[in-house]
Amino acid sequence: MNLKNFAILLFMVCAFPCILAGENSQNINHPVLRVESDSICLGNLVAGERASGKITVYNDGGKDLLIGRVRSSCGLMIPTWPEEAIAPGEEATIRFRYNTNRLGPFERNIIIHSNGHPKTHVVKVTGEVIPSGKNDDR
Repeated sequence: MNLKNFAILLFMVCAFPCILAGENSQNINHPVLRVESDSICLGNLVAGERASGKITVYNDGGKDLLIGRVRSSCGLMIPTWPEEAIAPGEEATIRFRYNTNRLGPFERNIIIHSNGHPKTHVVKVTGEVIPSGKNDDR
């Protein structure tokens, strides 16, 4: 083995554990936001009736996760979220309601802002509001 190959091998043996330790320490030293699903289908919703849903969020990191704000892409969807910190390994629920006064299919986003990684997470919510006399085809 020549000196150049030896130097490369030595570098890889020394650097690889450091790279892995840095990757693992990211999860240990920071909150990590994970959601149960990136998309939610509410199906057919009857106009004028109450419609709601929920998003389960998890803290897969090693420090407390704080949800600072949750917003929707339009005023027809109103989210509420926990104000208390989510401890490492724990979960919490973001709830939302949807105003069913506008007929037709919809696609909205709920944007979660936190101190975790990622800082911003988007969940797509879809469905269709049907007139109150129409049969539900589900």
